Formats: sequence, C-alpha cells, structure tokens
Amino acid sequence: MIHVLLDGDMFVFRACASCEREIDWGNNIWTLHVDIEEARNKFLDLVEDAIERAFEKMQYDGGFDVTLCFSSDTNFRKKVLPTYKANRDDKRKPVAYKAVVDWVKKVFRTKEIEGLEADDCLGILATSHKTKCIIISGDKDMKTIPCLHFDFLRGSFFETTPEESTYWFYMQTLMGDATDGYSGCPKVGQVTAKKLLDANCSWATVVKAFEAKGLSEEYALQQARVAKILLASDYDERNRKVILWKPHS
Repeated sequence: MIHVLLDGDMFVFRACASCEREIDWGNNIWTLHVDIEEARNKFLDLVEDAIERAFEKMQYDGGFDVTLCFSSDTNFRKKVLPTYKANRDDKRKPVAYKAVVDWVKKVFRTKEIEGLEADDCLGILATSHKTKCIIISGDKDMKTIPCLHFDFLRGSFFETTPEESTYWFYMQTLMGDATDGYSGCPKVGQVTAKKLLDANCSWATVVKAFEAKGLSEEYALQQARVAKILLASDYDERNRKVILWKPHS
C-alpha cells in the first residue's frame, strides 16, 4: 500500500482554468463561464493521468489510497512576513474554482489545516505516515520534503532524503521567491547558492551570506521561516499550532 498525496490546489486550478469559455453577449458585453460537469471531469482526468504516470515511473502496480491537500484561507506566514504573497491578493482564481473544491471535499479524502498552505499539509502528511508516500505536485519547492515525488508537469520522478531536504530548504532561503513575495539574500541566485552550500551545507553558511550583504541573522531567520514547507515536526497537531523553525544548536 502506498499513500498518494496530491496538491489539490494545483489540480483544481488547472482543471477549472482549462474549462473557462468566453461568451460575447453583444452590446460590448463579454463574460467567462465554466461548465461545472466539464471541470469535474477534467479534474478527474488530470488526477487519474498523474497517478498513472507516477506509478509507471515507480514500476508500481499495488494498492494505494489518495488524499488531496488544500490551502486554508489564512496563512501563518503573513504574520512572520506581512508582504508574503501580497502580490497575489488581486489575482483571481478560475471561474468555478471554489465550487469544484467543495465538490472534491465531498467526494474524496482531503486535508486542509487552518493557517497552512497545501504544501504544508503535504509535508506534514508525508513525514507522519509510517507507510510509503508519494507526493504528486508541480511545485519545485517540493524538494524540501523528504519522500518520493512525482512532478506531473515535468514528468520527473525522484526521492528526496532528509539531508537533501535540508539542502534545498537552505537553497530556497538564500534564493528567495519573488512570486511568493520574499526576497531571500540579495543578488544570490541558484548558482551562487549552490556553490555556497556545496562547500558547507549549514545554517552558518546561510547566515554568513546574509551578513555579507549587511543583513542580520534575524532577517535570515525570517526568510527561512516563510521559505520552509512544514513537516510533521513543525506542527503541533494537538494544539493546532505551527512550530516556527529554529536552527539547530
């Protein structure tokens, strides 16, 4: 048995976006519409195809179950860094997005945790299951979660070890992510970050890079806390609280 964990946000978004149709009503009136049945079927097709391709890559034909993860309307990262994803506030979801999400929650097993993103739910579930898991997503940040992965957009199958997940987490902290609204370390891109971490993959290396740009460890820690996808050890399930990341002593 293998647990298949899917990025529900991404699958529903792509399904609905692909089903949007323009209508010209005349008199300069245009609207967008979505046939909800078409969007549901497109969602099912996307999920089925992604799982099938993942299992082909794994050469797996055994039993499995599926959980779809969704983002909460609130986000703890905005308390850590108010500008986090602020550039997305005015970007609309595709027509019928919420309706399809509501339907998925009735039909499938899903996971949504107040204050967390779908990525966090994936990370928590993947690192709390005692049996094998595979995450199916198209998000490059998934490399920070130690488990099996299938990137359904690029067709790549890979496994991230705990050591590699730390490496990619530090990499993301240094590089930042403009689309998510955090800057990382100024003028440190993938090439520079890789060079630094290949020489010494440690929090001290990350801090030194920030300090070289005149920035404090406190600033580096803020960037790290918004960059980090939560794992089971980063979330207090009983009290439903995020355990903000701290560097190991």
